[in-house]
Amino acid sequence: MSTDLPAGLHFADPAEIDPTYRVCLWAEPGAGKSVAAASAPAPILVLSADRPSSYRFARKHYGGKDIREVRYVGPESLVAVFTYLQGDHDIRTVIVDPVGNIYDHLAEVAPIGRENMPDYQWVNKKLLGFVKSLRRFDVNVVLVAHEKLNDGKKGDGRMYPHLGGGTLINKTLAEMDIVAHIERHVSESDEVRWIGQIQPVRNLVCKDSTGALGDRRIADLSRWFEVANEYLAPDTSDLPFTDEAADDTDADARDAEVEAALDLDDARAEATA
Repeated sequence: MSTDLPAGLHFADPAEIDPTYRVCLWAEPGAGKSVAAASAPAPILVLSADRPSSYRFARKHYGGKDIREVRYVGPESLVAVFTYLQGDHDIRTVIVDPVGNIYDHLAEVAPIGRENMPDYQWVNKKLLGFVKSLRRFDVNVVLVAHEKLNDGKKGDGRMYPHLGGGTLINKTLAEMDIVAHIERHVSESDEVRWIGQIQPVRNLVCKDSTGALGDRRIADLSRWFEVANEYLAPDTSDLPFTDEAADDTDADARDAEVEAALDLDDARAEATA
């Protein structure tokens, strides 16, 4: 039997880890979605379709963090962001905030389709195509959205991120590694914390494809990505002639440090619940 392989096949490396993540953060207005999004690794490029002051508090909260905000003015803004990322840049995270506003604007400028209504297929193609196009760049992607209750005639009564119509919501969420509902908590000492509900609860649509983050966690995306990378990294500690196997003490200490950090995050989340 021939063992020749067809030309053009590119086999995946089982040890390869995608260092970037695609996240959707959603909540009611004023819950701190933008602050939570800005916790992602910097430098951050924000495509903002919100009011001009929407990232003022996030900038103050994170001090001198490198947050570069550009305004969404139309479909050409999506092209401009893509073109910018094609060039020589140091961006580590792209934030789109809020996606629903961009969807609504695209619907306003869309070609007229059947029954004198906007061509929503055109809208979906523009928005989903932009999100998919970001795959080719070595950047994290964070979509920020408001809440949307699916309570129509065919609704399921669940709360979704407002990313457009039902079809677009489902297709966009399929692109995401993590979907988290952001909640603002104030402690008895007036300390404000933002918590991400990561696993589905009540009627909230959430998910964690990494399997590493638990039910709830302090909304620190940089930490989330570190935890996911640690969890998804191949375990080579029992293989001979590897750095990990050569020093079991260091490996054990590193594992203990990660476990302690996870416990601390969980304890903090429970304390603010």
